[in-house]
Amino acid sequence: PLLLFLYSTLRSVLPWRRRKTFWTVVSRTPWAPYCDVTFRDGFIGDILTSTVRPLQDIAFTTFYVLSGLQGWWTATYGIDDAGGPVERSWIVHTVVLPACVVSPLWWRFLQNMRQTYDEKKRWPYLGNALKYFLAAEVALFGLFEPDAKRNVLWIGCFVLATLYQVWWDVFMDWELLEYRDGAYRLRSTRLYSRKSLYYAIFAANLVLRFCWTMTLIPRKYLSESGMLKDAYSSDFQTFVGPALASAEIIRRSLWGLLRVEWEAIKTASERETGGRAKDSGDKENGYDINDGEELEPMTIGGGGHSTGRRRRDGIFFPGIDPVLESYFGSARREMSSMTELQILGELCLYATAFTSLGIFAAAHRHVL
Repeated sequence: PLLLFLYSTLRSVLPWRRRKTFWTVVSRTPWAPYCDVTFRDGFIGDILTSTVRPLQDIAFTTFYVLSGLQGWWTATYGIDDAGGPVERSWIVHTVVLPACVVSPLWWRFLQNMRQTYDEKKRWPYLGNALKYFLAAEVALFGLFEPDAKRNVLWIGCFVLATLYQVWWDVFMDWELLEYRDGAYRLRSTRLYSRKSLYYAIFAANLVLRFCWTMTLIPRKYLSESGMLKDAYSSDFQTFVGPALASAEIIRRSLWGLLRVEWEAIKTASERETGGRAKDSGDKENGYDINDGEELEPMTIGGGGHSTGRRRRDGIFFPGIDPVLESYFGSARREMSSMTELQILGELCLYATAFTSLGIFAAAHRHVL
């Protein structure tokens, strides 16, 4: 297994000439918010949030290898005993593994901060950032305070955070439902012919979203006395844990089908509309997939096809729309009239809240 790990690690970076493009694209996600966010960057960021469990395993394996090399170099213990120092390591269980949990969520959070700054709009980007903020805080308190998983407050936050993620998937990332004839119905513009596929993906995503949040919490944690304890029962780790990791791969793949589909519909509609507005119609349907254009900034909601209803970035609230319209319109005007320094100050407050609650969770557990 160690040789396979080392071989896989080397092959992921060598030959560098072939791997350079891949790592350059991936590096744009942790580099947020210092670069603009395209659909590709946001999509990769969402995929990375599904790799929390593999990241934890890779981190633990890396420290295991380093511990084995240290034992071999100092001749103090053999390779079979290399796991002991890692399992008792304060750095691994208090810094490294929590960082694997939070980092993908933090990167995606910062991407939304950058989009808010670029677009000078709080909605929908801060609403999307809230999704990752809630997931991170639920995971951190579950990590540093394992007994909280039996607490009604934590369970309630866990359920609410997950339901908010499901709502965002349906109404913002996919815009799966639209308000027609006094009821919510499956959107009329679709690329897949079978309606059952959309309903099946919706049902699977609803169930597996709860499983994804559970994968954020490591299997073991370091107690206040320095003892390594199981965060879940042995049966859960043996049977349910691997199944959850596999289920998250399936869920993210299904999620990606509808996310890419809706982005393709929006892009085609916008380019077709733009093509008709031009005097010269050189390209059929107003766009060409090989036109060589730069990737455009990522957008959320607000598809190009009109459905005969009033929309606001992909959301429609029957009955209370006039009230919300004035609120969101005011929010847009406030940020558009703000100076860059004021906008950066507001965004820094949101980022500070994200990090402060994580530090509070760790300090509450007396691990700092």
